[in-house]
Amino acid sequence: MLRGMKILPMMLALPMLLLSGTTYAQDSPGHGADDMASESIDVYGSMKEKPHGLLLNSYQSAALGLNEQRLPNALGLFPVVDHPVHLEPIFPTFDPGKPIADVLAGIRKAYTDPISLSFQPMAAWTFQHTSKTADGGGGLTKSILWEAISSVLTLWQDQGNYGQVVCVLQNNVGVGKPFLPFMGPAVGDPGVVNNILVSQHLTTDLYWQQSLFNDQLRVRVGKISMVSFFDRNAVAYDPINGFMSQDLNQSMTNPFPARGFGGVVAYDFGSDLTLRVGSMNSASAGFTSGFDGLAANRLFSIIELDCRIFPELWGVKRQGHLRFMGWYNSIPNPFGAGTVSGSGATFNMDLAVADHATAFCRVGWGESDVTPANFAVSTGFGVSAPFGISSSQTGIAAEYMKVTAWGRQPTNSYLGGNVSLPPGDHYLLEWYWRFRLTANSDSGPVIQVVKDASAGVDTAVIWGWRTSVSF
Repeated sequence: MLRGMKILPMMLALPMLLLSGTTYAQDSPGHGADDMASESIDVYGSMKEKPHGLLLNSYQSAALGLNEQRLPNALGLFPVVDHPVHLEPIFPTFDPGKPIADVLAGIRKAYTDPISLSFQPMAAWTFQHTSKTADGGGGLTKSILWEAISSVLTLWQDQGNYGQVVCVLQNNVGVGKPFLPFMGPAVGDPGVVNNILVSQHLTTDLYWQQSLFNDQLRVRVGKISMVSFFDRNAVAYDPINGFMSQDLNQSMTNPFPARGFGGVVAYDFGSDLTLRVGSMNSASAGFTSGFDGLAANRLFSIIELDCRIFPELWGVKRQGHLRFMGWYNSIPNPFGAGTVSGSGATFNMDLAVADHATAFCRVGWGESDVTPANFAVSTGFGVSAPFGISSSQTGIAAEYMKVTAWGRQPTNSYLGGNVSLPPGDHYLLEWYWRFRLTANSDSGPVIQVVKDASAGVDTAVIWGWRTSVSF
């Protein structure tokens, strides 16, 4: 933890070296790499259009930003902002995907807009090669295609109050290389170093979303991905547009289940303070119905206080977020009969440190029996338009965690299940550079360095490339 505290001030200072042509806005907060924040907050805070929705038989072109949402997350409101940074395309007039986008635009206009159905298809191809693996082999290469479609059916909306059905379908397939095994366990990681992965099966989020009191209270019930609502971050959350490793998208001390049945309630005490509470099936396998193994003593429950702050840095008012989480997890005993339970806590923050740069930090702790890591700390920053290049975004971050016996199971399975690796220290460093190629596509390198002596991995370098497209 002390090591992370020493690294953070250096991380905060480094973005200043990457900025050029910076203009400081003195009359409003600087949002850094999260510079879409103010726009999306204004949009959601001013839902003044006429009532519409499938059950109201009235439709007016909505400016709710539903098609602006970033997969795989469904609609989320302030103060957590999950919109990508606006980048200028390198090829603004050349877009091979435009015919597909035009066809989908025609479908929306003719069929889905009149019934208040918003949908967004998306795909991403990732390539990764590691120099070392836990079995001492000469390396592992992965080439994987991810496809998804997110949809929101609005049954009614009257200003800030709405009733919606949210559905997110996702799938992965290997391209030229087998889909399994995952790269993460192969280098001793209890999670995945490519968090765009979901499963070789079709996975589904399907839930009802209800807003009350002019959107001050939101309730979601159904098959849910908890990470869509908790432990989010301005620059360290989105594996498609930002850091790709799960270690940096969330705290690995938070043992979020895989898309089980449950519910999430969010209440805004104001535009800058939100309380979230959620509980769901802790035994879900993700690609099933979500009810598999559901029992009263098999639940993951979490509470989060999310606060938006506006500190002044170097004479400029900036925006940031402070998030405090506590959780309790009860799961089937991974080493025997019965159930085991325990608790944990996480602190998550991000802060705009310049007009185009946002730094982040996470620190988490959890009881060893019910989490893959009983301690984890990560820190880094993201920069939009580095060196004045308006078509790109970059970021660098580091993470350290103490892997538990439960967290070693994926690597033990990778090694054939006939070994039992001891708990130990895991380190990860990631750098990415993302280019906006066209209005609908991004591409760029992702390089990760992993060190895990207990898993037999001594400084493995994972060379990667990521390309995504959305319509």
